[in-house]
Amino acid sequence: MVNRVAFFADKDEVEAYFGLKTKKEVIFEPSYNMAAGTQLPVILLNEETENTEIQRVRWGKTTDSDQKNLTVYNEELKAFLRSKKTKRCVVALSGFYIWKKDDPNKQPFFVRMLNDSVMAVAGLYDYENEIVTLVTADSNTLIQPMTEHMPLLLNRALSDSWLDKKISMDELLKNSEDLYKLTDLSVLKVSKKVNDLKNNDPKLIQPIPK
Repeated sequence: MVNRVAFFADKDEVEAYFGLKTKKEVIFEPSYNMAAGTQLPVILLNEETENTEIQRVRWGKTTDSDQKNLTVYNEELKAFLRSKKTKRCVVALSGFYIWKKDDPNKQPFFVRMLNDSVMAVAGLYDYENEIVTLVTADSNTLIQPMTEHMPLLLNRALSDSWLDKKISMDELLKNSEDLYKLTDLSVLKVSKKVNDLKNNDPKLIQPIPK
């Protein structure tokens, strides 16, 4: 499961990537260690104006003790959608953390785009509970040795399509397959301080020697 992410892209970079404008500066407040219950930057389609909007939405947590709905695997999407009052959204991230399977040392790694400051991730917005869930897919060959699932990454064009409810989920999932090559992503070994949610500063994403 993906349970820790980071966001530190500049306002101008996010606005340019998604073709939107907002005066809500607080949306772009950086955070380097985001977990369940934190507010993620989420892009939604306003169906009345047909314009994209950005807001902060709580990540997969409805109560202090509820850790559910952080992610949903793409093969479980249809069942998930039947059980939730949701619509598709895109989550703007800078990267996500992963840990090697069965690693007793709990060594974290940070995954980010190699040549882009924005990582667009497919999401689902539960408008009844006002929470967001990240969509995950099978990890590519770069991530697979560490974890089976990774966020479903979108590019600029596919982000628009993901928000368009007229385009079927099956078509979107097919178009997202092998969207990014291994050379598009960077996996960095980072400080174990990530493991403590009280730590939240730029040093967390700085690579350390492997």
